[in-house]
Amino acid sequence: MKDMNKNSPYDELVNFDDQPREIKENDRERLLEELEKFNKWLIDEKVTESLFDIKDVTIEPTSKGDWIMKVHNHNGAQKVSFNPVNLNAWGYDFFEVVILHEYFHLVVQKVPNKDDAVKIKDYFGSDFMSLIDIEADFYVALYLKDIKGYNIDSYWELNFKGSTAFSDDWIRAKKFERFLGSLLSVNKMFLSPTKIFDLYLPSISPVYTEDHMKILVLKREHIYFEEINASYQDFIDIKKIYKQPSEHSVTGYIKTIKKFTAKALNTSIEY
Repeated sequence: MKDMNKNSPYDELVNFDDQPREIKENDRERLLEELEKFNKWLIDEKVTESLFDIKDVTIEPTSKGDWIMKVHNHNGAQKVSFNPVNLNAWGYDFFEVVILHEYFHLVVQKVPNKDDAVKIKDYFGSDFMSLIDIEADFYVALYLKDIKGYNIDSYWELNFKGSTAFSDDWIRAKKFERFLGSLLSVNKMFLSPTKIFDLYLPSISPVYTEDHMKILVLKREHIYFEEINASYQDFIDIKKIYKQPSEHSVTGYIKTIKKFTAKALNTSIEY
């Protein structure tokens, strides 16, 4: 199965169709409007001061490569292109979330291209790149909650529908840790009665020897470490939905995620 932009945060996205497809004009307009709305929301949230000129964004299918986002300079101006070749295969809603994630890399984190991601891994290690992806997932989820009224169930239902776009023959530890980090960060945000900005970066290695998971927690004010209650059996359960989501119903998928969250974060949640 063909790999999708190997160094992208979505490096396992499957390319269902190598041939370019024309994007519907109303889908293009919706995406451009959503990107602009997302950017303005990020400014309102004081996450960034940068407003990217939407006139410098193009959304056009291409058969030259399987990238999702490319950024280049043209006559002194930064231009960004999104490739919608897999929009039909993934569905509009999931595709929009992927684009918002990429856009966050661009306007907030200044990590626009895969070469930048490679450099970050070389300079700071893969854990730091995972944290960058977790932050992007977190802010996209917060946007969906604030602006579109998503809750924990609707968010993971959307991810379940998009899970067929991911492919793994085996579980890569760092990629799985990134998934768990996003899961815990996003769910803590959805479950909190107040707006919080906690990011979780887990290490799964203690699960095998000590039957718990070590977590680096980044708050806006400080950083700290903690252990979470995640037994080896919990670990196996969450691995199953990560590796083989299609073998579960959407109800079973969400139930497993919420059960893991309740135990890991020591919180009450109906599942």
